Amino acid sequence: MCLDFANTLGGLRGGETQEYLSSYDDLVAWGQQMESMATDNVAFLLLEKQHHPHEANAVLASARTLREAIYRIFAAIATNKKPTDTDLATLNTYLGKSLAGGRIVPVADGFGWEWVGDRYALDQMLGPVARSAAQLLTSPQLVLVRECMNTSCSWLFVDHTKNHRRRWCSATGCGNVAKVRRHRQRQRPGPTGS
Repeated sequence: MCLDFANTLGGLRGGETQEYLSSYDDLVAWGQQMESMATDNVAFLLLEKQHHPHEANAVLASARTLREAIYRIFAAIATNKKPTDTDLATLNTYLGKSLAGGRIVPVADGFGWEWVGDRYALDQMLGPVARSAAQLLTSPQLVLVRECMNTSCSWLFVDHTKNHRRRWCSATGCGNVAKVRRHRQRQRPGPTGS
């Protein structure tokens, strides 16, 4: 989930980008799609946004701040660099708030976590994102985090391929673009020697 959240900014960071979280409504829609909040909260949040537009805009700005910290953390890891203390502090701020609502409950095969947050909080979709980032950072899958090799894309992904050599965020998107580019380069006539 955290990498999907980081990928809500398309294109190349520092270059031309496509913002997918253009409004608070977009953030709520993303949270609903990722199931990071209760479905029955959607209508309430959109109504609350109407009553508290400044708070909703502040949540959107906070979401983008968290998104960029998560992106920089995992982009650093994907290139064998150390994340900055500032980015980790940003993540830890959201994580601390999120973990405060956790409790252990019985489940079918033992015990599990249940996250009891403020179901009326305008930022309720951010807690699961912060927990997802913490979970990935502490999991064996961390070494499989990659950044798309397309020079106009900066999306992150976990490489679950058998040989762990995946290079593109998607085979049908950036992978296909690279394949077409290589094909066209092979089809060009070489220098004629004249």
